[in-house]
Amino acid sequence: MSKRYSIFLTALFCLFLFGFGALHLALPDRTFSEQENRNLAQFKAPTAKTLQSGKFMEDFQDYVTDQFPLRDSFVALKALTERGLGKRENNGVYLSRDGQTLFAQFTAPSKDDLAQRVGYVNKLADNLSVPVYFSLIPDKSRLWADRLPANAPRVDDGSTIAAAEPLCSDQVCWIDLSGALHGDDIFYRTDHHWTTMGAYQGYLGLSSGMGGSGAVFDYPYVLRSDSFYGTTWSSSGASWVKPDELYSVIPEGGEYGRITVTSYRDGAPEAGSLYDESFLEKKDKYSFFLGGNQPLCVISNPDAKGGKLLVVRDSYSDALAPFLALEFQEVHLFDLRYNRTSLKQYVEENGIGQVLVLYSLANFTTDGNLFLLGR
Repeated sequence: MSKRYSIFLTALFCLFLFGFGALHLALPDRTFSEQENRNLAQFKAPTAKTLQSGKFMEDFQDYVTDQFPLRDSFVALKALTERGLGKRENNGVYLSRDGQTLFAQFTAPSKDDLAQRVGYVNKLADNLSVPVYFSLIPDKSRLWADRLPANAPRVDDGSTIAAAEPLCSDQVCWIDLSGALHGDDIFYRTDHHWTTMGAYQGYLGLSSGMGGSGAVFDYPYVLRSDSFYGTTWSSSGASWVKPDELYSVIPEGGEYGRITVTSYRDGAPEAGSLYDESFLEKKDKYSFFLGGNQPLCVISNPDAKGGKLLVVRDSYSDALAPFLALEFQEVHLFDLRYNRTSLKQYVEENGIGQVLVLYSLANFTTDGNLFLLGR
């Protein structure tokens, strides 16, 4: 290597290092990433305690990573480079064989961890005098395994759900959704959630398991957006993947009943809706359903034949809710991440007739709030 070339490389390295450092100082910190749909790390001033424990450097590393100039562009460039090298994984996301479907990696829990988590469901059933149903939504990597790249190691192989069922006590009514979901349109290609079509199939499986009617309707699916990019796409940097289409189906009035929605975002009741169209103009288009995550949401339909159902839910239930509203006079969507109310107390005070614990497999095996089920 010549001296001139060595100087060139050194100068280029210094330009990159100090140039981006100066750019980082000059640009204002961002609080939220629309691309990744999450809050970004902020600078935390050091203290004697955080310096001694090493926590300051951990926080500072997160801050620099999140606030790095042109972060989104570099993530996309890395994904393109990995693809050019023939790799099928980037930033914890698998790229399908056809190049248009993205899979978030799934890590199976240990036997002890799974037993503890199902044990919380058992404890809930022990505390209540009403039927408790429990179901797990299989991961996309399980139902669309034929689209995965060859030998992808961190995927749902079906063993976790198979192991969960025998862990349920006699007081828990297990509903297996593995055979209820099928087809090419049950999940978004760019997101981990099920689509409106997948949610309907899930509803039919759940209704059957709970002894319901499994209401069939002939209302057409209505295209609400053809530019939906989900959270898996945001993490992957796969800028070449086509967007998803997002549909609604159940109207909030007319022949399907007088459906009304009450949201409790800050503890007080406020008028809500099955669909919040303002999110169709935002990156987080999945929050079109019910307006996104909230501690409690109550959907009423006095024309339905069923009674009162409480769903201990994650975000998959947002797309499912319109179908449940066809069957139950009241659907109470209860989110343990934001709601610390005792479930036993809530069920008794609101005259709930049935409880459904419904989670996607990935969320059930990672949620740190499941212990609240047995409180």
